Amino acid sequence: MSSGLNFTVAEIQSRVPVTVLRLTGDLDSKTYGDLDAKAASLIEAGSRNILLDLSGIGFMGSAGLRAMHGMATKLKGAAGGGQLKLLNPSDAVARVLKTLGFDQFFDIHATEDEAVKSF
Repeated sequence: MSSGLNFTVAEIQSRVPVTVLRLTGDLDSKTYGDLDAKAASLIEAGSRNILLDLSGIGFMGSAGLRAMHGMATKLKGAAGGGQLKLLNPSDAVARVLKTLGFDQFFDIHATEDEAVKSF
């Protein structure tokens, strides 16, 4: 049963502007549309470097992976291009990412400072 998905957005100015999108809750078939919509609004507003903080995700299903892949695709196709990187997935989420090979597709960081500097 989904507990919902909540968002917090922060902007960090580093070498380039980085939008940190913190998620809490479950990322599954009931909530992936919320992430799609949030990502679309951030990209439409000009975000090009998005750091997706997964430390608050308790459960992630295949729909969550599709949503993250969609975000990365939208960013790459946006004017000027863009990147999606992942921050601090929980052990359960990290296992899903690794099992399905998404750890090869996404740049995954353990600390926010390290992640922001990597953009």
